[in-house]
Amino acid sequence: MLIRQGTAPYGWGLLVVSDAGCTFESLPEQLPAGWQFVAGGDVVVFSVEHMQFADVTVRVWRDRLGHGDGRAPVASVALAVASGRLVVGDVGESPEVTMHVELEPGTYIIDAYFDVPLGPESVDLVVRPA
Repeated sequence: MLIRQGTAPYGWGLLVVSDAGCTFESLPEQLPAGWQFVAGGDVVVFSVEHMQFADVTVRVWRDRLGHGDGRAPVASVALAVASGRLVVGDVGESPEVTMHVELEPGTYIIDAYFDVPLGPESVDLVVRPA
């Protein structure tokens, strides 16, 4: 079931999915070359298309991907959502980009599907209980 969707420019080319109480301390200071995502216990950051090239569409699904076309996820990450509020947006939590998803506090698996492997313009995030 689709629960949130938005299309917006991502100024840094970074899509951040985190617990509302995340401090980002668990992320590495340096990003590896050609990276698609980096994750810490309560945050995952995906590399997406930079705003100077295109807007990015992000869809958040509950439990399964709506179109079921058989793709494998680019990432499957366990994410602690202790606050019960998942934040999906850019680095600065810009209001025009940021979406909030209310969940029961706990750990969730975030499956990420990209339209292309690097610099995606379309991202599907499936949120399911761990």
